[in-house]
Amino acid sequence: MKTKSIIMTAAAGALLPVAANAETQPCCEQTLLQKMDLMIPCCGAPSYKVKANQKTGTQWHVDMAYGVNVLHRYEEGEHIAPNYALIHGHLNQRIIQDDVNGGTWLHAEFIGSWGLEKDAVELEKIDSLGSVTAYHRDLVGPHNFYFPEISIKHFFNGKKAAIVAGMVKFGDYFDAVGIASDTYTSFMNSGFCNSTVLPLIDSNVGGLVQVQIGKKDYVMVGVTRTGTEPGYDPINSDGTGYTVMGEWGHYFKQGKGVLKITPFFTMLDVDTTEGESEHHRNAGVVGSVQYTINDYLTVFVRGGAAAKQEYGNAAELTGGLRAKIIPSRKDDYLGIAYGVFKGRNYADFLDEEAEPYHCRETVLEAYYNLQVNKYFRLMPHIQYIHNPAYSDNNDSVVASFQGVFSF
Repeated sequence: MKTKSIIMTAAAGALLPVAANAETQPCCEQTLLQKMDLMIPCCGAPSYKVKANQKTGTQWHVDMAYGVNVLHRYEEGEHIAPNYALIHGHLNQRIIQDDVNGGTWLHAEFIGSWGLEKDAVELEKIDSLGSVTAYHRDLVGPHNFYFPEISIKHFFNGKKAAIVAGMVKFGDYFDAVGIASDTYTSFMNSGFCNSTVLPLIDSNVGGLVQVQIGKKDYVMVGVTRTGTEPGYDPINSDGTGYTVMGEWGHYFKQGKGVLKITPFFTMLDVDTTEGESEHHRNAGVVGSVQYTINDYLTVFVRGGAAAKQEYGNAAELTGGLRAKIIPSRKDDYLGIAYGVFKGRNYADFLDEEAEPYHCRETVLEAYYNLQVNKYFRLMPHIQYIHNPAYSDNNDSVVASFQGVFSF
């Protein structure tokens, strides 16, 4: 599986409990695990305002977007303007009702993107815009669609523990930063939506366990295979690789802030130039903090390092903010983020003794969310990418404009 595919398809759920439109009990009556759940009513991420039918236990949400991205590389003089249509859908269906323990749920997620003209296909040839951090994480290809997760989630122990099993999308559970969770409501660059160090696998068979410890802490442990490409059969995969990931999270300041520590170990099947398969091992840790300073400003910081660059970067440090700058426009906000990403250059992959010519990429992104009405938003983005793919003197600028319809 390519690094780019893993990074682009790894999306994140909610980090902090944020109110959403739903007919359900108040958030204060929910356990910490329910508040963290991507699809639980009332406390999901801002992008998922769930319409819950309590009688049938059906929860669903769909984001659709149309966007134009003007891309320019200075050294090569390349200038293209691909446009895309995107879709991202969630379904949460209660299978067994249990008011005391939380019940059992079926969770399915669907993502896809259409490239609407030849520039979208040509973009696949421009490696310098997506080999380290993808400029738009939710673009999974010119004409690609698949299910990153189809799983069963079962709550128990008075809603303070849960187990998830099936085809699990790790990015929905681990390393979730609420104000940088998806390109439909926040930053586009994959380096801000998720950690680029963690191997946040999806479309593979796996499972995880979540346990709430006290009122402010939780732990998670998950394991998944790594051999299946998105959209292929995860059960009959030939791959023998696996990833083990854990997480400890601590809420502070009455839920306004959260600290997360996420270690991992992975063993990957990697094809060599001779056509043989090798086992590569990697381990590392990522930490993040998000804190809501007041009603107008929330900030986050994320940092991580790994022993090697395998399906991710060797190190990263990112930070950003989301600010409401017009008091009368309570649903509008400005986002700004900056990140530094470190890894190995391509020559080093082909020749272990090669000297790296550059091994740092930096990204600066700003966007504005203009909420037109309950269902529609306009989002202009601007990104400046310095040393993309660790390439000197080849800086890139990406200007994007998206219209997003959510229901």
